[in-house]
Amino acid sequence: MKGYIKGQSIILVEVLPDNVKERDEVEVLITPIPSKYPFPTFKLGIKQEYLSREKIYESQEYWRRGNNEAFSNT
Repeated sequence: MKGYIKGQSIILVEVLPDNVKERDEVEVLITPIPSKYPFPTFKLGIKQEYLSREKIYESQEYWRRGNNEAFSNT
């Protein structure tokens, strides 16, 4: 069975077999699953405000109006 550790508890992600009932004693073997990458990773998120049509097209309008300070000397 698979699960994950949360605090001091083990959270199962699969349903228990039918032959295991409440208050049955079971043996738990913990085998850490190696990470996919040999370095730490994190989930990237996006702010909800940047998903709006107005926010997406706002930057394009900014560039169309000639407000590009990076290229003002060219």
